Amino acid sequence: MNEIKPNITLASIAAIAQNYALGKDNALIWHLPKDLKHFKAKTMGKPIIMGRKSYESLGKPLPGRPNLVVSRTFDKIPDMQPSDLFNDMESAIDVSGKASIKVAAVPENVPEGPFLYSTLADAIEAAKEMANKMGEDEIFITGGGQIYKETLPYTERLYLTILDRDYDADVFFPKFDWDEWNIVEEIKNDAEPEKDHPSFTFYTLERK
Repeated sequence: MNEIKPNITLASIAAIAQNYALGKDNALIWHLPKDLKHFKAKTMGKPIIMGRKSYESLGKPLPGRPNLVVSRTFDKIPDMQPSDLFNDMESAIDVSGKASIKVAAVPENVPEGPFLYSTLADAIEAAKEMANKMGEDEIFITGGGQIYKETLPYTERLYLTILDRDYDADVFFPKFDWDEWNIVEEIKNDAEPEKDHPSFTFYTLERK
């Protein structure tokens, strides 16, 4: 990983439960429109890197962002239909009516891909080069669990949505030491019992 350029920040973005649960059966366990909009707002216009299963859970590239897919099994990415998750993510609105989360318009002339890479190192290098050309200073890891784990040791920023509940899952975010990170932003969101939505917090963490 020595080829990683220091002027582009490597960030991970994820929604996790108290027990670090990420998902089950290649799908999200919960449906939080505020979090989907948060994801969209943070990643719009910036390269995102994901594993094959994460891409399959979407079915097609997320608009307005270069989508880089890491897979050792795909020779090429098959044509797929957009999934329910893709549609949810792209139609996410701020149901609270607050202006705290604003999503920029989908930028024009952004090469969305998907772009296929056989190694994580190659995908990160390519994402950094894309970010440089686009005038961006950040790239994102967006899943799944194994890619989060492999990149965590040199990830510089974490955008975490942490739900105040444990969930049954088969994919988990890697556990980390909070003492190694500074909390630079913390936004609490109330529970919505009528929708079975627990309270949750948006965290932005930067490595000390």
